[in-house]
Amino acid sequence: MENKTGKYFKYAIGEIVLVMIGILLALQVSNWNQDRKDRISERKLLDNIHRDFVHNKVDFDSLKAIHYRALEGLEKLVTLFPLGNDSLKYAAYKKYNLQMEGMTYYPYSGSIESVVNSNALQLIQDEELQKYLVSWKDVFLDYKEDEKVYYDYLTDFLWPYYRDAFDTTGKDTAMNLATRNTIKFQNMIVSRRNYLRGVIKAIEEEPIENHINEIVRLTKPKVE
Repeated sequence: MENKTGKYFKYAIGEIVLVMIGILLALQVSNWNQDRKDRISERKLLDNIHRDFVHNKVDFDSLKAIHYRALEGLEKLVTLFPLGNDSLKYAAYKKYNLQMEGMTYYPYSGSIESVVNSNALQLIQDEELQKYLVSWKDVFLDYKEDEKVYYDYLTDFLWPYYRDAFDTTGKDTAMNLATRNTIKFQNMIVSRRNYLRGVIKAIEEEPIENHINEIVRLTKPKVE
């Protein structure tokens, strides 16, 4: 009887061990399968962010080139004042005036916002990338504050002045020639240059460009 009891006890223990092993294996398979799904979801998120920020980098590089070109034109233009009736100075003025373009920065941010504002951020394993994604909005807004100061000046002061002071037919009328030789016009150009310097300073000193480059780098598909 004792032998039978011992055998039954060992058999029961064996059954319990097998059941536990089966449960652990099932859990491991389930965890592995869930992790596989999470990595697929993570890759999709990273691909979306990478695509957006490749565009953002192209746009930001174009923005930089435009602002640097505009600043160069303004710096050279200021050295020509006063224009007077000097035909050579006026020819140079028209050349540099063509460089004074304007462009604001509007990056693609939907992919980041959808991740940061949901539980999807937990799917991203790279902690360094998480920090860049979470801080992107603040970094972008800091840059936009500096940019806004410049474009507020253009919108509120310079463009209204241009509309009132210049003949907008595009011809070099006596009105336009006279306006370009006024102290007010020259001061407006100097002010525009100074405000644009603030934008250039933001580009060079704010972390926005580094954020763009790092997000592109960290979301890039890794070569196996």
